[in-house]
Amino acid sequence: LQEGDLMVAAVVAVNAAGNVVDPRNQPMAGVRDEHNHILDAEEVLSHALLTSGTNTTIGVILTNGAFDKTELTKIAGMGHDGMARAIRPVHTMYDGDSLYAMSLDTVKADINAAGTMAAIAVERAIQNAVTHCESAYGIPAWKELNQ
Repeated sequence: LQEGDLMVAAVVAVNAAGNVVDPRNQPMAGVRDEHNHILDAEEVLSHALLTSGTNTTIGVILTNGAFDKTELTKIAGMGHDGMARAIRPVHTMYDGDSLYAMSLDTVKADINAAGTMAAIAVERAIQNAVTHCESAYGIPAWKELNQ
């Protein structure tokens, strides 16, 4: 994303316990039944049916904005809003969800603008990861199901 001279991007690896949803809140990927139908992960979680503890969504927010360590921590925190918009549920005990922020430190920029852009970039990166992934372990990829 770019606003004036400020640029913000996100790179995310997604293996969430929750479902990834598109901008209309429709499931794109997630908890599946034996017929590969996507279940409501929030409902499954409420019945304590998830048993894995090896899920995680991890990523980095990259910006050319000039921010110090404390400001980058805030930007990463705001980036988690993008995770919450794209993954339902997120930050469960089954996940190790983490975001980090890095800066090239070249452009004076507003932290609120950068954090807002970070949330959008993270949400889009998560959805992009789903649309570009490959099938594995007998589970069809989004692109196979949506051609």
